Amino acid sequence: MGKSYGVVKWAETTGKPLTIFTSRHELYGQYEKWCEERELSHLSLPAFHRECPTMGGENSIGGDVRRLYEAGIFGKELHENSTAYFGQRLPCQLDGPCPYMEKRNFDPSEYDVLIGHYLQAHNSDYVEERYVAFDEFPGDAYFFEPTHNEATRAITNYLDAESDLPFDNWKQLFHYRLAPEYQDEIEAWTEEMGGYSHRDSRRHLQRSPDYHAHAPLLTHAALEFKFLDNEWEYADLGLGRVAAKSPEDEWTILIPPLLFDAESVVALDGTPNVTKWRLALGGRWIRHDKVLDSNREKQAYLRDVLGLTIIQTTAGSKPYLSGSSTNSRSDGALLEGIRQREGERPAVITSNAALEQYGTDGVDTLIEESEHFGNLKGSNQFEETHLGAVIGSPHPPEDEAVQRWGAFEGESIERETDDDGYEKRGDFLDFGPLGNSLFRNVVHDEVLQAVMRFGRTPSESEGATVYVHTSRLPYWVAPDGRIRVATWSEGMKEVVGVIRASEKWPDGEWTNREIAAVTSVGTKQVGELLKELDEEGYVSHWRGGRGNAYHWENERLEEFTAFGRVETAE
Repeated sequence: MGKSYGVVKWAETTGKPLTIFTSRHELYGQYEKWCEERELSHLSLPAFHRECPTMGGENSIGGDVRRLYEAGIFGKELHENSTAYFGQRLPCQLDGPCPYMEKRNFDPSEYDVLIGHYLQAHNSDYVEERYVAFDEFPGDAYFFEPTHNEATRAITNYLDAESDLPFDNWKQLFHYRLAPEYQDEIEAWTEEMGGYSHRDSRRHLQRSPDYHAHAPLLTHAALEFKFLDNEWEYADLGLGRVAAKSPEDEWTILIPPLLFDAESVVALDGTPNVTKWRLALGGRWIRHDKVLDSNREKQAYLRDVLGLTIIQTTAGSKPYLSGSSTNSRSDGALLEGIRQREGERPAVITSNAALEQYGTDGVDTLIEESEHFGNLKGSNQFEETHLGAVIGSPHPPEDEAVQRWGAFEGESIERETDDDGYEKRGDFLDFGPLGNSLFRNVVHDEVLQAVMRFGRTPSESEGATVYVHTSRLPYWVAPDGRIRVATWSEGMKEVVGVIRASEKWPDGEWTNREIAAVTSVGTKQVGELLKELDEEGYVSHWRGGRGNAYHWENERLEEFTAFGRVETAE
């Protein structure tokens, strides 16, 4: 749809100031190129970790700088008050201003387009009186995820200096937060926390290794947590901020950017989950405008606009969580079949664990190039690749990908069970309406996004042919063909190996009995296996002689593959 390019074109057409937030610094160059083509003034926003030599380099004070930055102190504050924090100027300031601080010194109104990372949406200077575009879902960019120990120690450090709450430490707060005699003080404190300012920057607290600027939010969450049926906890912290705590006491605070000062905001996402977008950007104000309104329009877009030919196998869900869950034999058989059908090796998208397993099992020799699911956002690696395979489906941890987002909504999500009380699995996996939409967004939609990575650049062979070796495509996708992947049995490979190692290879004849004599396969089973090869055209036979025996001859056993074969599914 060219949605990323479209916002730059919109900025030129309207003359309105635009800020684009995206995920990867390497994507900035594409935006810069588009701006230059349309003669738009533009600036890639400075990033502390990239522009500051002290933050990014090896020096005596760099570790202290990184520790305070990770504790929530902004890079600008660390530079402006370096003497107070470190008793000296930063190394990057000794020969003049730090490059990072120099690059921060600009007037946003002088630029048609600003380009930055999702996290920079927290800076009101980049948002105020500008039109804002979020290119793709920001994922966990707005998460603050301390360990349980880090959270409770930060709370204790904060309470040690906070006189408005009747607790001295985390333990007291945890045990007495619901006590009636403390509710008036707690309510007064939480009302004061209703404003967006939630950072504690008191210097004397920063001396503690337990300090964190978000300690007020952690304290607020600890006071507000409500228990859900699946043993997650949830807290509404106001202004779109929410907290969730897992049954294992893993904390997540979602801190959306403040966007009220923007002229308007658009979120660009080909496969959106509106619940997650509303949570990530902090409000119910998001309206979902569908570019393609019906399943038929979506199918026509894949076929006629992207020019995709999708061939799906009859495989099940194939969740690839680890190398041990990877079926190299089946995947190898598919890749061999693709090479035979198409005359070349495909590019492959699968899990990182599967790619590692392929290297061990020799499947990687059947792959032209590869990438894993987790590295696709905004990637154009395969835009000129016209033959691809998407193998298996991503299966992120359900607690993070499904239950945590449900907890942000204040909803308990668990796997549904069948009539016998067993959890539903595979293609029957069921989390209920909200849970299913969250799960499909990180699994089925990710598989579709992988398919759409191929063949984005027009060529003489329009679009791409993509083989999909999982059932987890969105329900509305209508494959152009279906194939079945079959792997060779160990007996079959042994029989073929004996024939090809025989002195009579390739022009001789073999009987069931003489093959069985030098394999671990029985005579009758040898016959059945060779009949299967006969049906596939690998061998032929004639009968005669003693006992009207089968005599087998080679037709194309030199083409016999290492893993298996593919065939058209009925």
